[in-house]
Amino acid sequence: MKNQKLFKILPLFIISGLSIQLNGQAQESQYEYLKSTLTSAKDFTIEVFNAMPADDYSFKPTEDVRTFAAQAYHIAYSLEWFSNRLKGTPIAWAPGDEDAMSKDELVKYVTEQFDSMTEIVMNAEESGPFTSGVIGVLRHNSHHRGQMVTYLRANGIAPPSYK
Repeated sequence: MKNQKLFKILPLFIISGLSIQLNGQAQESQYEYLKSTLTSAKDFTIEVFNAMPADDYSFKPTEDVRTFAAQAYHIAYSLEWFSNRLKGTPIAWAPGDEDAMSKDELVKYVTEQFDSMTEIVMNAEESGPFTSGVIGVLRHNSHHRGQMVTYLRANGIAPPSYK
């Protein structure tokens, strides 16, 4: 009699255990997806930065837009700004001179900021507003990176292939 009850209850325990395990895997997968998306954006952004020769970082197609260097700085600085907001320690928007850094400094800066953002994502507790914030960062980054691709094309430089 006890064995019959156990056999009736055992499937419930197994199903409950699988449900808990799968739920944990879904959350891990979401974070892994965000991590892989940030890594892909980082890699492509660095390829775009590297495609423009250092001597042409001062290029801008018209007077009323940022230089290539300023676009690169804006991407890196906005990652730092967004990261601080996501951590709950917002900083004032005060980018300073967007044309002050060299190509090598900008590649290093954007690499550090993507790595910082990825670390924040991997250590964050999942929530809709947090996920929306990360997606907003990626959209913003894509917008400015797309402008930089146009700058490359205006200089006769084939942009890196989108991944």
